[in-house]
Amino acid sequence: MVRDLLKDANYFKEYIAEEEARINKFELKLQKNEVREDRVLSVTRKVFDLKFQVLIANYSLGEPIKNLLEDYRELVGDMSKNWNSDRYEDMLWMLSIGIMLEIDDDTFNVLVKLVEDSKINDFLYNFIIHSRKETVTYQDSPLLFQVPFNSLIKVINTTDKGQAIDFMKVYLMDKWYKGHKDMGWYECHKHSEKLYFGYWSFESGAIVKILGLEDEILKDIPYYPYDMVHFM
Repeated sequence: MVRDLLKDANYFKEYIAEEEARINKFELKLQKNEVREDRVLSVTRKVFDLKFQVLIANYSLGEPIKNLLEDYRELVGDMSKNWNSDRYEDMLWMLSIGIMLEIDDDTFNVLVKLVEDSKINDFLYNFIIHSRKETVTYQDSPLLFQVPFNSLIKVINTTDKGQAIDFMKVYLMDKWYKGHKDMGWYECHKHSEKLYFGYWSFESGAIVKILGLEDEILKDIPYYPYDMVHFM
């Protein structure tokens, strides 16, 4: 069953087929050394972006989550070659998906090392990593991007689990999408071309899973990856 109801199954299948064709084209050019040396990094990053979007599109389509595991692991390997600290949300989502998939430590620690090597000190990164590596602390870390993520501090810091899930509901319904107006994918579901791969607040799912919150009230809220939270 399609998870993201803004588009139907045929749309997502066509989107995935088109993007996979683009990936194959770019990878073939890289393999044949047909990309100028000064453009190799940008093309490699483009391939990563396309693969990440295909992973999300497969989730939006309704692909069984277990079928996404190998694609996720491949993305982690690709990310280790081309990620840098200005791609904040890529890392936030990859860490978050890793938590929800309960990915193995070896794979997850590739992401952790990238964060450590970049010397980024961020509240959300550190909170998520702390759930798997308790030597990392988050309480006194700054939140690098206040919009839209500042509401999540209340979710994490409150000791009342009922209140925490209420705060998360407000974040999902009022803050998350509106707070991403500066992102290239904002409102791409309205575009005549196939640009839309799904709107998902993966960090919300990871936080709910880490905190062990009862999330039934979030199940039918757009952007919340309910069945990924409950995968294991």
